[in-house]
Amino acid sequence: METRKEIIKQMGDEMREDIFLEVNNRIERSLRRRFWLRISAVAASVTLLFSISNYISFHEGYKKLNSQMIEMVNPMGMRSSVVLSDGTKVILNAGTTLSYPAAFVSGQREVKVNGEAFFEVSHDKEHPFIVSTSKYQVKAVGTSFNVYDYQDSPQFEAALLNGKVEVTTNAKKSSAVILTPNQRAALCQGVLKVKPIENTNNYLWRKGILYFNEPLLEVFDKLQEYYDVEFQIRNTSLTRKSPYCTGKFRAKDGLEHIIRVLKETNHFDYQIDYENKKIIIL
Repeated sequence: METRKEIIKQMGDEMREDIFLEVNNRIERSLRRRFWLRISAVAASVTLLFSISNYISFHEGYKKLNSQMIEMVNPMGMRSSVVLSDGTKVILNAGTTLSYPAAFVSGQREVKVNGEAFFEVSHDKEHPFIVSTSKYQVKAVGTSFNVYDYQDSPQFEAALLNGKVEVTTNAKKSSAVILTPNQRAALCQGVLKVKPIENTNNYLWRKGILYFNEPLLEVFDKLQEYYDVEFQIRNTSLTRKSPYCTGKFRAKDGLEHIIRVLKETNHFDYQIDYENKKIIIL
């Protein structure tokens, strides 16, 4: 039989073994928990980085997609219009090209024009609207104005009907010209000058109406530009003294209708060479 001391010793050994096992189990459980917490933290970090990367990629892709320039070419003899992403309406005259982004995402609203265009700018004080031409820039907030600047022409004009605009040259150092309603900035002998708008009928083209208030030969020049045809003047009486013409015509009635009306009031004949796009004034 075991003695009392041996029994107590055996019980102590068993208790120490149980305590050791319990402590060991607790340590293992703690290590496993820490391991999985670290795994979870790493996974969360990877997920966050992946999400941020996806967001940046999406945002950059969105900006790149929407900042791509669209070029709208309006043919001769026609008038067209477009509403931009900010609500601004642009009306293009014959032979005009407008370049604009699919959406204004860079904080700045800017378009490019080669030709003549009328703008009805959507108001946004924080983001001025800029029209760039080959010679000048016109900056507006919310206003209605006309811009004339064909790249192959020495003429330039910005005419303001409503609101306020600022006209500057494309040079790095340039002074600004501020226009108020019923003023225009016109290029005269290489100098930009501010003048009053004498006749708002000059901007009726945006409504499909051609207005003339000048000598007949200058009317022919405008028709030549608008319809992309060539006028040959063989009537010597007209070249000696060109009669003065004032009138309005609907552009949709066509060039030949305008020529017939002008013929009756100014006493000339004409022939049309359709193949070579020529009108011969006799």
